Amino acid sequence: MQVKGTVNYVELIGWLGNDPNHRYLPSGAGVCEFDVATRRVSAKGNNGEWTTETEWTTVEVWDQLAAVCHDTLRKGSRVRVVGSLRTRSWEDREMGIRRYKTVVRAEDVLFLDSRHDDGEAES
Repeated sequence: MQVKGTVNYVELIGWLGNDPNHRYLPSGAGVCEFDVATRRVSAKGNNGEWTTETEWTTVEVWDQLAAVCHDTLRKGSRVRVVGSLRTRSWEDREMGIRRYKTVVRAEDVLFLDSRHDDGEAES
């Protein structure tokens, strides 16, 4: 549910930078995390030369979708992720400072790789 006048919506299309990491919490809930690379093209400087920058975003997927992502996705897989931003914080005991991490909590993941008959993803 959105609060009136606000939007927390993220849509990414990119490639996995690593194999998904799937784990179970003590509560029994399954969570799968992976990093998605997206590219941004921009002109820099007075010469108008185009540059490409890669942005890495951590995605977390929960419950049954987490298991499906773990079983289906691999490093290099192309995906479309729809979700919302979530930020969590914790106390770093070694440094004694508060740490923050923002991730996309996926509500939907679309697998964009075509499949061969043997089930292997085509790059």
